Amino acid sequence: MESELNELDPKTTAFKILCYLTFKDTPLKPQNIARGLNINSSTVRARLAELKKKGLVTSTNEGYRSAPTSYDILMKLFRGRSTG
Repeated sequence: MESELNELDPKTTAFKILCYLTFKDTPLKPQNIARGLNINSSTVRARLAELKKKGLVTSTNEGYRSAPTSYDILMKLFRGRSTG
């Protein structure tokens, strides 16, 4: 999972969705994510499918959850800034 997270560009919609799920810390349905981020629902569903394939999100009956923790996200952002 760490390498998949490291390969994800923080400027992408997928990363924004992953962060939203991570910091909400509760399962969310695609329509809730779309509303919260003001992104088209079909875009959210497509990115969630990609993130799930990479093992970065999991899905349950209640919705999607982030596999990385808030610490993982913060460390990715910190590492990205310290090398640039």
